[in-house]
Order: sequence, then C-alpha cells, then structure tokens
Amino acid sequence: MTRPSTDYWASHLYLSPRQRPKPDQPVRDLPPRAAQRFKKAREELRSLRHVTEQVVYLGTTWKWVWMYEVGGRKLGYLHPMQSGVSGTFVLSGFEEQEIGATNGLPRVIKQAVRDGTLNHGVRQCWMEFLDLDGVHAFVDVVRLKYQLLARPE
Repeated sequence: MTRPSTDYWASHLYLSPRQRPKPDQPVRDLPPRAAQRFKKAREELRSLRHVTEQVVYLGTTWKWVWMYEVGGRKLGYLHPMQSGVSGTFVLSGFEEQEIGATNGLPRVIKQAVRDGTLNHGVRQCWMEFLDLDGVHAFVDVVRLKYQLLARPE
C-alpha cells in the first residue's frame, strides 16, 4: 500500500472547512460497506478507556478527520472519503520500535509503517480499509499504541 495521492485527498467526503460534519454523519453518507467499516472502527476506538474523539479540520489536504487521543496524545485518525474509508496511526520513534518488535503484526500494518512519512519525529502511517480485516488491523495497532502509552515509565 503506497501513500495516497493528492487526487485521493481531493475525494474527501466533506470538503468545506466551514461545515463541520456530525460525528456519525459518515455512517449515513458513505456507501453501505464503507459505512460499516467506518462505524466499526469508530466504535472500537471509542470503546478504549479515556479515549476522546474529535471531528477536526486539519487543513487543505486531510480536511475533516475523526481524531482519537488519550491524555492529549494522538492515537489515530479516520478519513471518510467518497471511495471508502482510510485511517492514519501515528508512532513516535520509541513506539515504532516497540510495535516493530511485536510478533504477528499483519502485513498491512508493516506496510503502512514502511510507507509512513516522518514529520517532526512522528511517523504518520496511512492505510485504506479495503475490508473489515483492515479495520481490525488498524484498531489493533492503535490499541497497542494505547497500551504503550498506559505503561508506567
């Protein structure tokens, strides 16, 4: 899986920076299978204790995203697009090493990390949710990061 193109980002479901979508709006606006994937990812991420969800506008490329944080630390983002749903998880160098040492990571996660872009010491790892297995892989890596953040130092 490679990084998305500018054409991909131009196909965002919600383009106007002045119109904040409602948190559950993609479930109604996406095609049925994509809506199911969005709903599943959102439910799983929101079920993590102390994780907050915000719908925020992150500029002209990402536009509106569903952002998930714990204690002010970014866990991941959901991107509702006209063609489906994708997600981005973010890893610090330490988290990348820890997750890289985890046995049994799905190939799609390993590829997302390899293709991820490094920005200010944080790797942004994007992946498209082609099926529910992709959603589960995304949620599992976010959950792993969540557990890393919860460990005492």
